[in-house]
Amino acid sequence: MLAADMATARTRRRIRQLAVVTVIAGTTTPIFNYFTAEGSVINLVQGAFDGVFIALLVAGYLLFIRDGLLRRWFRDLGFWPDLALSSTIVLVLFLGGRAIGQVIVRGEPRRFVTSFTDTHLLYALPFFAILAVAVQFILQMNRLIGTNVLGYFLAGVYRQPTSEERVFLFLDLEGSTKLAERLGSARYFQLLRRFVDDVSEPVLDAAGEIYQYAGDEVVITWTLERAVRAANCVGCFFSIRRAIERGGASYEADFGAVPRFRGGLHGGTVTAGEIGDARQQIVFVGDILNTAARLEEYAKREGLDLVMSGALLDRLTLPPELVATPCGHLEIRGKEARVTAYSVASAARR
Repeated sequence: MLAADMATARTRRRIRQLAVVTVIAGTTTPIFNYFTAEGSVINLVQGAFDGVFIALLVAGYLLFIRDGLLRRWFRDLGFWPDLALSSTIVLVLFLGGRAIGQVIVRGEPRRFVTSFTDTHLLYALPFFAILAVAVQFILQMNRLIGTNVLGYFLAGVYRQPTSEERVFLFLDLEGSTKLAERLGSARYFQLLRRFVDDVSEPVLDAAGEIYQYAGDEVVITWTLERAVRAANCVGCFFSIRRAIERGGASYEADFGAVPRFRGGLHGGTVTAGEIGDARQQIVFVGDILNTAARLEEYAKREGLDLVMSGALLDRLTLPPELVATPCGHLEIRGKEARVTAYSVASAARR
């Protein structure tokens, strides 16, 4: 993955979200102004400008500051302080942006002050509040249940069981039991949370999705097409390793250890579908997941970085800086046929 992309996948996704919010606000606000104020050209222009300008301010703050640069700080505040502070900032941005918009569109500096007593604000403020809550709800739901998963639910992609080809990467922390004993459950959880945060960016850069967290294990998935493109599924593992190494000094200072992890990688046909009543989620079922998990166990047992199946290796081209070494034909628990496996490592580390 090249840093020359100029922006991480997370940043590109935020830019797309900002563009969508801006287009929606810039389209709906003139219509709102037409029905709640004088239906003049200047009011339509004012609505379009306000919609775009305020959306850039508010959504920019939410996406790039609250959920970007200061994401960890806001998370540590707790739910209610976060809600109160963010709501106050969003309200200030709305009122300030609206006042600036009045000055720019109408060319009357006095409107910066009079906009705060404008009777139309009685309509504009509730309209903005509804729009802002809707945007935040969608963004938070997307974070809560996973990137793209909200779209899957809304589109009904997995309403009925669906067969598809997918690749799964199982990551498991090495020595997690000893770490948890030494650090205590609270500090170990903090380490685990930071590790998961550091994993997220490389996963997005590799066009993957985090399927689930299971204790100290992270499961990442791709459609087969995305996984084999530029060997995304393999490159993701080593990008995560580089991300953890970059934060090594911070891990050492805070926890006295840098997380090490092993990986197992396999792909093939699985069945996917929505499951659950009180709590719904999208679940993938198939022997593919069991095999990937067993390859990860083998990597941990043998002290290898990443072990992948030969069937998957045959479907992609490794980057020149990575080397695959045969592990032989492995017996996989719960599987009759042996699995041809390869250890993948950086050529520089061999």
